Amino acid sequence: MDEKNKRSEPQIPIRKEYIGAGRSDSISNGQPNDKRTRRRPDEYMDPGMPIQNKEPEKSSAEEIIFEENNSRRAPSKTPNLSRAEADKKRPQAPKSTELDGATRISAITTKAQPNAPKRPEKKQKKGYSESSNSVMSIVKCIAYITGVFAAAVILSVIIILSANDIFAFSKPDNAVEIEIPEGAGIKEVSEVLRENDVIKYKFLFKTYAQMKKKDEGFKPGKYTVSPSMNYDTLLGEFKEKPQTGIQWVTIPEGYTVDETINLLVEKGIGTKERYIEIINEFDFDYWFIDEIDDDWASTGRIYRLEGYLFPDSYQFYNASSEEAVVDKMLTRFNQVFTENYRARAAEMGYTVDEILTLASIIEKEAGNLAEFNTVSSVFHNRINSPNFQNLESDATVMYAIQHDTGIRPDLTAKDMEYDTPYNTYANPGFPPGPIASPSSSAIIAALNPSATDFYYFVSYAGNTRFARTLDEHNANKRAIAEEKEKAAAENTGN
Repeated sequence: MDEKNKRSEPQIPIRKEYIGAGRSDSISNGQPNDKRTRRRPDEYMDPGMPIQNKEPEKSSAEEIIFEENNSRRAPSKTPNLSRAEADKKRPQAPKSTELDGATRISAITTKAQPNAPKRPEKKQKKGYSESSNSVMSIVKCIAYITGVFAAAVILSVIIILSANDIFAFSKPDNAVEIEIPEGAGIKEVSEVLRENDVIKYKFLFKTYAQMKKKDEGFKPGKYTVSPSMNYDTLLGEFKEKPQTGIQWVTIPEGYTVDETINLLVEKGIGTKERYIEIINEFDFDYWFIDEIDDDWASTGRIYRLEGYLFPDSYQFYNASSEEAVVDKMLTRFNQVFTENYRARAAEMGYTVDEILTLASIIEKEAGNLAEFNTVSSVFHNRINSPNFQNLESDATVMYAIQHDTGIRPDLTAKDMEYDTPYNTYANPGFPPGPIASPSSSAIIAALNPSATDFYYFVSYAGNTRFARTLDEHNANKRAIAEEKEKAAAENTGN
C-alpha cells in the first residue's frame, strides 16, 4: 500500500490497557493517561455500530488480553514516550496470542453484535433446597406409614377383642349363676351379663342381638351360664327352647278348633295366636273353603275352618309352621270328603258346610258309632218337618259356652237359654257352622241317615233312647234320671 493511501485511511485510536494492582493505566496515541476510571468500550466503536446499554461480557479474545495484562504488572507511572518507544519497552506477548489494536477492538465489540453467540449461563445451584425437600418428603412418608400402621394396630386390637367376646375363642369356662328378671329386655339382659363378667361389652352384645333379631322374648328365671358361651348360645339360653325332631300327634274325633290348638301348643308345635290367625284369615287353595261365605264372621261363626281340621294321626316336625300344620289337616279332609260326598250333599239339597255342621252334631250327640245313622235321621226328620223348626241340640249350646268360658259345662235347663247364635233351642235351622271336627263315620251318617220317624232322643252312659213323640221322650228322660240316681247311690255306698 502506498503512502498516499495510508494517509487517507481513518485513524482509529488504539487503546492499550494495563490492568493490575487495582488500577488501569492507558496510553492513547502515544500519550499517557493517568485517569483511574476505565473508559467504556463503546467510545472506540465505529459510529455506525449500535450502542449496547448493557456492558458486554468479555469475549474469549478479551479474556486473553485481560490475562496478558494481568501478567504484566505495569509500573504505576509511565513516562511520556512515543508509541514506538512504548512498544519497545513493553514486554511482548507470545505471537500466538498477540493481537493488534483493530483485532482487540473487534474482539471487544463482538459481544455487541446481535447475532453473536452467548456463553451458557451457569445455573443456580439448588443443592440445599433439593436436599431439604428430599428430607421433608422422607419425613412425611415415614409419618404417614407410622400413622397407618398405628391405626391398623389399634383397629386390629379392637377387632380381636370384639371377636373374642362374641365368639368366646379364649375365655374362662367357669360357671356363673345369674337371674333374668320378669319383663327383661335386651338392655337388662346385657347389664346382668356384664355385671357377672359373662361378657365384656354391653353395647356390642345388645347390637349383635338386634342385628340377629334376638333382642326380645326372654324367659325370666335363674340360669347357669359361662363366659365361654358365645353370644348366640347366651341369647338362646334365655328363651323357650323349641323341640327338635319329629313327633306323632293324634287329633281325636270330635275335637273343636280350641281343643286342637291347645293340643298342638302343648306338643310344642306353634302358638295359639298364630293358629287362630291362620284358621280365620290364611288364603288356602281348597274348593271347600271357597264355598264358605266371605262374611262368615257376621253370622256369629266363631272359626272359619271349624269342622275342616280332619281328626287323624299326623306326623309333624317340631319346628313346623302353623300354616304347614293346618294345611296338612285340610289336605287330609280333602282326601276324605270325596267328589261322591260332594255330589250326594248337592243331591240332598245341602251345602258341604251344612253337611259338616250336621255331622259334627251327630259326632257330639250319638252315644256310640252304631247309633250314628239313627241320630242322623232324627235331625233330618226335624229339618224336613214343618212341625219342628229347631234342631234342639244340647251339643251346640255346650260348644258356645265352652268356647266363651274355656270350661266344658254340665248343662242345666238354664243353660238352654244361653244367648248365642249356636243355641239351637232358641234359633231355627242350622247353627252358624260346625261345632267340631267330625269323623268320616259321622260324615257318612250325615249323608246317609236311617229311615225312621224319630224326632227325639236322649243319651246316657253310651246308651241312646229314641222317641217319636214328646211324651215318649219325657218318659225316656225320666228313665235316664232314675239310672243316674242309682249310679250315684252305688258310688256313695262304695
